[in-house]
Amino acid sequence: MYPSILCFFNYSRFALKQNLEFCKRLLIFRDSDVSNYISETLHFAMIVGLLICCVLLQAVSGYARSYPTSSYDQLLKDFAPLSTIVAGVSGYSLILDKGKVHGVNSGDLFEVYGKGIPVLDPDDGEIIGYIKKPLATIRVTQPENSKSICEVVTAQGPLSVGQPAMRYSDMAAAFVDRSDLGSAHEFRQDLEHAFPDLIWLDPSDVPSDVLDPQSMKTLGIVLLFALERDGLKVYGPDLVLLHKYPVFRAKGAERQKCSADIFEDVDDVEHWYYTGNRKFKTPLKSFDLDNAHLVGRLPESAIQVDILDLNGDNDPEIVYLLPSGLYVGHYGSQGELASYRFCGPGRLVGFSAVNTHGWIVLNVLLDGAGMRSMLLSYQDCTFSLIEDEINLWLAFADRDGDGLKESLLGQSFDVDVMFGPKVYLMEPGYEGLKYRHRIVSPKSFSVIRSSWSDLNGNGLPEVCIIDYGGKVFVYEMEQLLWSSSNRISPQLPEGGFPKWFVSADVDGNGLPELLFPGVPGEESTLAGDWLMLLGWEDGKYILKSMMQPVEASICGLVVVQDQLITGIARPTQKLDGKGESFLYSLGQFGVKNHPAE
Repeated sequence: MYPSILCFFNYSRFALKQNLEFCKRLLIFRDSDVSNYISETLHFAMIVGLLICCVLLQAVSGYARSYPTSSYDQLLKDFAPLSTIVAGVSGYSLILDKGKVHGVNSGDLFEVYGKGIPVLDPDDGEIIGYIKKPLATIRVTQPENSKSICEVVTAQGPLSVGQPAMRYSDMAAAFVDRSDLGSAHEFRQDLEHAFPDLIWLDPSDVPSDVLDPQSMKTLGIVLLFALERDGLKVYGPDLVLLHKYPVFRAKGAERQKCSADIFEDVDDVEHWYYTGNRKFKTPLKSFDLDNAHLVGRLPESAIQVDILDLNGDNDPEIVYLLPSGLYVGHYGSQGELASYRFCGPGRLVGFSAVNTHGWIVLNVLLDGAGMRSMLLSYQDCTFSLIEDEINLWLAFADRDGDGLKESLLGQSFDVDVMFGPKVYLMEPGYEGLKYRHRIVSPKSFSVIRSSWSDLNGNGLPEVCIIDYGGKVFVYEMEQLLWSSSNRISPQLPEGGFPKWFVSADVDGNGLPELLFPGVPGEESTLAGDWLMLLGWEDGKYILKSMMQPVEASICGLVVVQDQLITGIARPTQKLDGKGESFLYSLGQFGVKNHPAE
């Protein structure tokens, strides 16, 4: 719309100028006095007209620049958690060590924390951490490049240099609906899911007419998300307007499509991108399993399949996990088969391996109790058990997005949501696992359902997470950039623990995309796993289905010699009850990275 308006004003200015020049040429043949009078009049009119056009042009272009093309994404950025440290304290003023370059805005609210009760290691009784204790809510009054000056809104304890602070965390938030939109309930749920670090009040405890400072203070509300007829407005303490999003529904409607719309067939979808002043397009073709090339078969229904150069001899091995144990063989040729037979208790739920070093971690779940994971070494067609009874989820990860899984991560177990809040960087060795240090991870992070990749091409790898509820979240430097509105995976712990990602430049535009298995939402009548794509297009993240459901489970995704190989585990159809698995080559394309998680 706005480019058309700008073109109209540009054309009007050009036409006015041409008409004035034409009139001035006609005046040459008239009486000089009349000509002078008319010329002066036209000259004055031309100046006034041009001034009006310039004012209108500036107004329109200024409005076009301020027009929020993606208010939902802007909402996620404005209220994304951001960790910082108190660098200075003076009376009721504080200085934080992060500023504009880190995304801090004037009016942002931070919660400052102190040390709570200590947490003791159950084995040796040593202090391994402290429960966070909210001490104060502070508001940014003057953001600078690398620091921010803040004022204290409320305080429950002494403040000092070195205390951690987090933006929009552990603050009471409420949602009120004062619009005529029928989807306000779903929008509130999206807000609560997008900002889980806020303490959301139950809607029944918040009357819709709560729009005065005293009512907010009485109910203890720090942030008020008010859905008005003209959009969403967010208020802080004393009912100070922090942000407003007048066109958020345009993005919200796109994000709230039903599953059948999101998981659409994309045979005719085209990617458009720009290089200089020329525009190119690359078709984004979906994969057709019916025309895929069969490259392998397993006589059982596999839990997981991977293909990689496990021992560093430049010949790839196929690694597959069956309910009976872990197996390794030469890929593409007959040869000796190595196996590690599993004996309970517990059940095998997945493995993770790394190129050249022969390390394999095996995740074994004791339902309702914990983990008894294992560290294995593979050399000379033989498995060696290095350590077992490890009460952690384990996975090798490519944290810098360079295609090499150089980091071994361990994550604590949680009986309710399966993946606990503690994530450790670890180091495998022939004497067992070594704990290096604990790392910061986004909320709902899981080591076996996450991947790092620079999807938007800004040089910083995003971490993409399938959370406990089955939705996709994209974080960059601890900030939430995007999330899917629909589930693409079962809720934990219903099933489907592993979700493997492979990073590849599918459409040849120079940016990697993530491919991974998913499932349709509740509204879809189609069964089976889907092959999903998460990428970056036209300045935003996209989530698309790349293959029709296979009426089975995808048990692996890997790129071998630029060929995308997928493993399909079909359910039991024979009397022996073991099912079967197939490996298909879906075609060749340019590869940005090696397989990710």
